[in-house]
Amino acid sequence: MDAPPPTKPPRGVKYGKDESAGCGFLVNVIKSLGFSETTEERQKEKLKIEQEFKRSDLRLNELVSRHDQQLTLVLPLFSQVSSEVTASRERIHAVKENLGACKRLLQCRRDELKKMWTDAVQHKYVLEMLEQIQELRKVPQQVVSYTTKRQYLHASKALTDALATLNGPLQAVEGLSDLRTDLQTRRQQLYQRLHEELVTQVYTNSANEALFSFQRSNSSRLNSSFTRGIGARRSTDRIEANARVRKALAEMAQNFDLDKAEVIEDADLIYPELSMSYFVAIIVESFGMLHKVPDSLETLRVQIQTELLNVVRHTTHQLSQSGITAASGSGGEQNPLLTLLEIIFKQFKAIAKTHSLLLKNYLSVGQKYSVVGPQPYDLTDFWAQAQSVLQLLLTDYLDIQNAAADESAQAGFSEPTSNINSYFLRRKVPSTKRSMFKFDKSSHVGSSGNSDSFKEHRRNASDASGDDTLGAQLGGSGKGSTGGLFPHEKKQREKLLICTPDQNIITKVYLPLMGYIKEIESFMKCKPGQPCSLHDFVDNYIKDTFLCKGHNRNLQLTIESLSKNQDAWRTIISPEEIKALNLNRPLLQSTVMVERRLNETKSLIQDLPCYSEDLLKMVCALLKAYREICQGAYRGIVQPDSEDKRIYSVAWLKDEDISRFLKTLPNWTDLKTSSQKARHNRKLWRGSFEPSEEESPMQVQQRNVREAEMLTSNLGEGGITQQEILVEISVLKELAILQESMEWFSCRVSEFANDLRRPMVNGLNAVSAECSADIAVKDGTIKVMTNLALEFDELANTCLLVLHLEVRVQCFHYLRSKSSVRTNSYVGSKDDILEPDRQVQLLTKRLSEMDEAFSATLHPRKTRYIFEGLAHLASRILIQASNYLENIDQITVQRMCRNSIALQQTLSNITASREVALDQAKHFYELLCMEPDEILNALLERGTQFSEMQLLNALQLSCKSFGITDANLLASYQQKLSDILGTKPSKGVVV
Repeated sequence: MDAPPPTKPPRGVKYGKDESAGCGFLVNVIKSLGFSETTEERQKEKLKIEQEFKRSDLRLNELVSRHDQQLTLVLPLFSQVSSEVTASRERIHAVKENLGACKRLLQCRRDELKKMWTDAVQHKYVLEMLEQIQELRKVPQQVVSYTTKRQYLHASKALTDALATLNGPLQAVEGLSDLRTDLQTRRQQLYQRLHEELVTQVYTNSANEALFSFQRSNSSRLNSSFTRGIGARRSTDRIEANARVRKALAEMAQNFDLDKAEVIEDADLIYPELSMSYFVAIIVESFGMLHKVPDSLETLRVQIQTELLNVVRHTTHQLSQSGITAASGSGGEQNPLLTLLEIIFKQFKAIAKTHSLLLKNYLSVGQKYSVVGPQPYDLTDFWAQAQSVLQLLLTDYLDIQNAAADESAQAGFSEPTSNINSYFLRRKVPSTKRSMFKFDKSSHVGSSGNSDSFKEHRRNASDASGDDTLGAQLGGSGKGSTGGLFPHEKKQREKLLICTPDQNIITKVYLPLMGYIKEIESFMKCKPGQPCSLHDFVDNYIKDTFLCKGHNRNLQLTIESLSKNQDAWRTIISPEEIKALNLNRPLLQSTVMVERRLNETKSLIQDLPCYSEDLLKMVCALLKAYREICQGAYRGIVQPDSEDKRIYSVAWLKDEDISRFLKTLPNWTDLKTSSQKARHNRKLWRGSFEPSEEESPMQVQQRNVREAEMLTSNLGEGGITQQEILVEISVLKELAILQESMEWFSCRVSEFANDLRRPMVNGLNAVSAECSADIAVKDGTIKVMTNLALEFDELANTCLLVLHLEVRVQCFHYLRSKSSVRTNSYVGSKDDILEPDRQVQLLTKRLSEMDEAFSATLHPRKTRYIFEGLAHLASRILIQASNYLENIDQITVQRMCRNSIALQQTLSNITASREVALDQAKHFYELLCMEPDEILNALLERGTQFSEMQLLNALQLSCKSFGITDANLLASYQQKLSDILGTKPSKGVVV
């Protein structure tokens, strides 16, 4: 036993094919026997196999003998192991039989145990259900209590948990169906209550806070109805309450535990902004708990327009009941609509700010509760609806609904034939008894608490949003016209107007409105060239309605009336209008009317700067038409009958040499210079009409003589008939009024054009960049206006020069008529020997009448220009009359002297200065009473005042009157005269 145990031989040893023993060897033997062809080969193989078998047998015997001892030890060990294995198998079989018996015993008790366990679980579940049902019965009362205390989160959580329990573990309990229905109803009611509270916070509270802020900034117009009903509280309580609100907001942002959250009960102590943020956050969180986030978002989006309309209505009602409207209207400081628009836009901005806070809460709640549904709207949607509300508001106040009725009323415009004033009368506002809005679904509601100036109308909001082109511009889905939480219930919008609707009110609100539009476009991030819908609405209204059917139509009616009424240049303005215009001379009524249109356009350019170019185009058309009318009026005055009739003064003025000569004289340049100074100073003083200081009396006399010589030489030897002068004083008066009107109107047009060059300041800082680019008036338009002003001024100059020449032409007519100068008709009867000549009397009367007419119609400076220098011309004409006398006597000399004195007195009364030029005519005819020698001696003593031809004519007449006929003696007198004129310097001015 001490010997080591036998080792186990290796197992699984496989012999290869090349080995001499094993299967491989056997296979090779079989193959060799199979392939051997002869018996000998088989025998060889057999011998070989036998040898190998012997060798193997020997080796086996050797191995057995070598390991005999080991085999002897292994066999007992194997027997022992085998017996132990047999015993273990028997014990395992016994255990298996025992386990089978236990299994059979347990199987017998299983059903009883299962029944007992099932009963225990069921009893436990029933107890839990009873506890849940008991808690569910308390939920309605808890919801009412929480809602009353405005603890919306607790109410929402209680309802949500209760419904989750009823729809979850207790879903199959039929007895709870009534409770389930009640809680669902309370859930919907809570949702409606939360929505109403949210609308109050977002719209009412935001709008009231903006209104209160406006009232604080305008404390002088505060009304008791706007005072806040918050009592005075201690500052420490307020600070603590606001600190609790800030803590609650921070906890809500961090997924707070509702059971541990602090309840804010005293909301009056909270700052408005914090209170709004707190309640908005709570309400949106409640929506998330109630799974109403998509529904609330859609309801809010749909109701934006309706709620904004309610804000507008409420604000209008507040303003109409306060003293703000009265102060704005009576004091004239600001239009009530401007105040309303200012407040409404501030309210809209406050509401938009609250909407921004609201949307942030919706985004956080949507992520927290994994809300799947429509995406929240953005502020662009809000401002689109706000624009629609502003469009409705402007539609009411701009009276767009009655535009068609007003246009039809203007279509019945009747044309008068006698007075042009009726064309320019402003249309009366329709009577208040007439219905202002004529469409099917509207009704008038009288306001018992307001004055007659505030009119209330009710109109279906859906109809209002769809009227005309407005419905296409609302920018929404059209659902905003329905109110409340039920879209199928349509509410009517109450139209409480704070002032009377008027299309012209756009001029007062345009600039502030454009400032609001600019802010809206910045809020909506509109791209350049893509204005918002409100901008398009205002632009289309101004172009298509206000300008096209309003101002431009009035200008067209003005043009048509002026072109059709040929007597427009005869009607003058009343004395009251003269005083109102700060004038001292009458003007044509048509001129004043056109100037009023000009002022209206100027005011419109200041009020509507973006449309200045359109306005100026119509003004230029009006001015061009009026220019043609005035030129036609001038032609009608100076050439009324036919083109063949010749008015001498007009013919002279058409002569370029005469016209240029008159305009180069100092009196003309001095007249124009003084007129320009008067325009610049805007004062017309009667006493500042003297010529320029640079022109001495001698120069004035020389200038008048030059003019008299030019006109006399141009007329030649012929006379002027009555058909060649303007006989009627009324015609001259009309021409004078036309001149004064044209000069005044030219000044107004020139001022208008100059004002266009200056920057316009009327609140233009509020205008958008696109609009401000159009404010600058084009240089071409200003140049057209300036040229038109020059044309009117040129027509005024033409009228004044015609009057200037007409007075002189009439002097020629009366003093050089053929009946007076061709015969000795100056020798009259004894009855009229002491009176001037009849033609001179007619002339003096004519001059007095013209002076009276010109004094009443022309500026004294112009009247002085017309009559200044006329004495030199009359003196020259009287002296030249001696050329037509065949002989001279004392009576003729006296008559000519009286003619000269009569003209001198008349002209002196007119010019308010002694006309010494007519003394020369008197002195000339006094020479004719002297003998030739006395004439020559007088020339030597006093010098010459006359030309050589005039003195030769005087010598000849003197010789004839004294009977001197000797040719030699006449030649000697002429020689002496030549010697005197050659050696003796002239004294005075030669006429």
